[in-house]
Amino acid sequence: MAFHPLVVPGPTREAERAPRVGPRTAMNKTFSIHTIGCKLNQFESEAIRGRLARNGWECRRFDEGASVCIINSCTVTSRSDMRSRGAARRARRIAPDSFIVVTGCYAETQPGRLAGMREVDLVVGNGEKNDLPEILEGILEGMSPSEARKRAAARDDRGAAPVTVDGLLGHARAFVKIQDGCDAACSYCAVPLARGPERSVAPDAVLRQAESLAAGGYNELVLTGVHIGRYGRDLSPSTALDRLVELILDKTTIGRIRLGSVEPTEVTPRLAALARDGGRLAPHFHVPLQSGDDRILGAMKRPYTAAAFRESVELILRENARAAIGTDVIAAFPGETAESFARTLALVRDLPFAYLHVFGFSPRPGTAAAAMRDETDAGEKKRRVRVLLDLGAAKRRSFDESQIGSMHLAVIEGPAPGDPRSARALTGNYCEVLVPRRGAVPRALARVRVAGVSNGTLRGEIAGGGAPAPAGKAADR
Repeated sequence: MAFHPLVVPGPTREAERAPRVGPRTAMNKTFSIHTIGCKLNQFESEAIRGRLARNGWECRRFDEGASVCIINSCTVTSRSDMRSRGAARRARRIAPDSFIVVTGCYAETQPGRLAGMREVDLVVGNGEKNDLPEILEGILEGMSPSEARKRAAARDDRGAAPVTVDGLLGHARAFVKIQDGCDAACSYCAVPLARGPERSVAPDAVLRQAESLAAGGYNELVLTGVHIGRYGRDLSPSTALDRLVELILDKTTIGRIRLGSVEPTEVTPRLAALARDGGRLAPHFHVPLQSGDDRILGAMKRPYTAAAFRESVELILRENARAAIGTDVIAAFPGETAESFARTLALVRDLPFAYLHVFGFSPRPGTAAAAMRDETDAGEKKRRVRVLLDLGAAKRRSFDESQIGSMHLAVIEGPAPGDPRSARALTGNYCEVLVPRRGAVPRALARVRVAGVSNGTLRGEIAGGGAPAPAGKAADR
């Protein structure tokens, strides 16, 4: 199912105006990409980078400046919007003559706002994101933006194959896009407006991507999308996330799979069992809570109660007591009273989360919650966010300390910033451990023993070297 750009009032064809830089005289085949937001955005940025590179374009760091600067934007909160606009301004300061393109979710939902920025030359929504390399080639050849867009949209191969990547530049772990879009109607969320309806990638295409990345030296793949817990329901025949995971484990040699965010109603017993100690599915689940108050969950249009959320967490922990469980919490949603917040705080305190992602409520244009009244005042919202952030930091410390003395299989991610003698290693249950750099091979799976905590950082040692672990043996112990 194709996703077509939104029809939004205002100047949605912002790219029709003449670009600030004349491509015949100034644009050359150098580019940079700045990505804001989720793993799915990171995957799609890498897909754009790879296609441009294969067409002879040179990728530069964002702070180096380039002829073309691409900003892959996010709109999950007002802060994300601000960061996206700020990235365009920074790009213009770094390279005053560059051709600046903004794509992604903010470009999809608020094209007119971006069109009005003097720093921005071209706005491309998610519906045209995959066409961006062809659009830039057309502009480089001297076409107007509208002509380049029309030519890209008319390609015979457009949408014929799922987007793939060769890896993730500068990352030891690779992402595989298995799904896009969302059919949920959470009252606060603009993502369905930005990403469209649910579309799953066929299992055989996912397998080919996983096999290719494994052959390229990656030992951990992160399955990503907007709503991956509903993977496969739109396919014919239909399938499910747990069956896809089993298929990848059975048909590929990849050392480990990690899941992106999975909703509490979509944590199945089979999925939890696959993450047991000794398996190749990382014992790490990010399960969004948002609120621990049933009345607020109803106003958010979340399809579960606080008690049902607790049951999902307990299901995971019954299968693997050492699993890392992270969550999202929104503070000060419209109508959240002191008692509502207290119930959320009590539930979060009671459950053994490894970490929290905390957000103050941010009204998103076009969502039901944007029109809701009774919003908490700014001072109280800030206080509630701070209380949750402090609780999250305490839970992270407690979880890290509980790992001392344990053995894990960890991906070597590369040198530790500011510590030339150490390398970063990421365990299956999402702990970053610094290990001696000597013998630590990037991308390899190594058995790591956690020795202790120093200044809030886990430190350990590699046990048995940093060579890739044999397929099927990627176990934490």
